[in-house]
Amino acid sequence: MQPKLILNFERLSEADFQTKAGLIIAVLTGNPRFPEPWPTPAPAQATLTAANDSYRNAYHASRTQDIVQIGLRNERRLALTAMLRQLAPYLEFVAHGDAAALASTGYDLRRDPVRTSSVEPLLAPEGFKVQHGPHRGSLTVRVNRVAGAGSYEVQITLGDPTQDAGWQHALTALSSTRIILSDLPLMQSLWVRVRGIGIAGAGLWTAPVNIVVV
Repeated sequence: MQPKLILNFERLSEADFQTKAGLIIAVLTGNPRFPEPWPTPAPAQATLTAANDSYRNAYHASRTQDIVQIGLRNERRLALTAMLRQLAPYLEFVAHGDAAALASTGYDLRRDPVRTSSVEPLLAPEGFKVQHGPHRGSLTVRVNRVAGAGSYEVQITLGDPTQDAGWQHALTALSSTRIILSDLPLMQSLWVRVRGIGIAGAGLWTAPVNIVVV
């Protein structure tokens, strides 16, 4: 059975949907397996990015519990979801059953229940280090390579690291070494965590590391 992309985004919470959409857009940017331009009806990457930005802005505005803003958030989430679904058939066509290629899209993969029932999530990356980066407001992140990981997701939070709702997607990197986070708030105490992304989905998070951005 050829691997397929999972498209049931409506089951994701707002926070998880933000992370998933941001991950997909990040890992498809410059992805050599799926070069642009993408043919219609797949949306252009610029269109997808703009829709994601619009949704995120509406989400933050809706946190006041204003009914109008909540309705706008829901409307923009539906629009972004539709674009992500329109893109999926093209990605599957180009991948032609290559699970590694599909894993590099950021989408979750539909598992074969017979062959993958015993598959465990990727282990949390080891050798996790966060240091001040090459310029002001930047950090350098490193982890050891995780077997089975095609990419690495980095999240950050300025709040309580034990509260999942506060974590935000920072970037997704194809390499585990010298990941650069830029444009961070100066003189703020920031928490950082990393996980690997593989064919079976996202792995376990590292224990968060705290550092003051300078």
